[in-house]
Amino acid sequence: MNDTVPPSILDAHVVHRVHPGLTIDATIRLGDEIGVLFGASGAGKSTLLRLLAGLARPDAGRVILAGASLFDADLGVDVPLRRRRVGMIFQDDLLFPHLDVAGNVAFGLRGASRAERDGRLEEVAASCGITGLMDRRIETLSGGERQRVGLARALAPRPMLLLCDEPVSALDLPGRRTLLDRLRGVQRAERVPILYVTHSPAEAVTLGTRLFLLETGRVVAEGAPAEILADERRAEFRHLEGVRNVFSARVAGHGEGREWTRLDLDGGPALTVAYVDEPPGARVGVEVDGDDVLLAAGPVQGLSARNQIEGRAEAIAVHGREAEVVVRTGELRWLVGTLASTPDVLALAPGRPVWMIIKARSVRVERTPG
Repeated sequence: MNDTVPPSILDAHVVHRVHPGLTIDATIRLGDEIGVLFGASGAGKSTLLRLLAGLARPDAGRVILAGASLFDADLGVDVPLRRRRVGMIFQDDLLFPHLDVAGNVAFGLRGASRAERDGRLEEVAASCGITGLMDRRIETLSGGERQRVGLARALAPRPMLLLCDEPVSALDLPGRRTLLDRLRGVQRAERVPILYVTHSPAEAVTLGTRLFLLETGRVVAEGAPAEILADERRAEFRHLEGVRNVFSARVAGHGEGREWTRLDLDGGPALTVAYVDEPPGARVGVEVDGDDVLLAAGPVQGLSARNQIEGRAEAIAVHGREAEVVVRTGELRWLVGTLASTPDVLALAPGRPVWMIIKARSVRVERTPG
């Protein structure tokens, strides 16, 4: 990762007085990527999303999406919400209880031909992992399933921008992991910019390519998530201790004597872990603490650790005696905690190859429901 902004699809600067102690005055430029809006409670994150979406009208400013002006206070432009081509998912899925899953997803496709509607329904159902749920009633779904249906409904009309207001905050860990995986896949497949609100440093680093740090309505820092959150000038983010790497995987097979299990990470490498009592093909969740990963300049001989995984450094944040390194393997990002001297010792720089060493017993695995 770097601080070079891809060509802007969203170009917005909005000003809005919320109350005497909070005025939104923020500029957001976002390209074909996942941007993370990060900040303390009350910083104005949700209000900013509402202003961008058209759910609230700014006092001043502009919102330009894919070259089209959605709002311009000076020119008197204010495109209605229904015509903005902005998708939204929230903490509350806001599904229609009187419609089944297919009816909810198809809601935004009114006016499309039957062939267009059916084709798009099939497409978004597959990308959001709800193909087997289309005939279900809303009240029969789990929280994670409901959020994936909400995601599919938001995507069905092919929005030019997807806004996500802490959509995983009410979900359990497997549900969070599944929805985040789907968001990554959707962004790649649909090429839609995503602006995602979260309080979680782990989500920010592993999901986003660009972070906007919001304080009392203003963007006070912008850049690579690991670098912003580990900035030594910000005491509240002095280090990212305890950050977990959370992925989804499939059981590929087992070793003789039930000593170990081989997992295929979705979009990433294979991983050997302590034996997991699940059959080949079972879906599981994987967690690895960032502090449990060692880095090396190349493969190392004579180690007991089962996993030596080659990747590339994407970002390095050094602060005091500690550092965080973001490593990409395939489609996945790993956050690795290390000593401040490690990047120099290993001659690490963004784009350089690096090897991760992970003990099999350092990996936590749990069955994914459904």
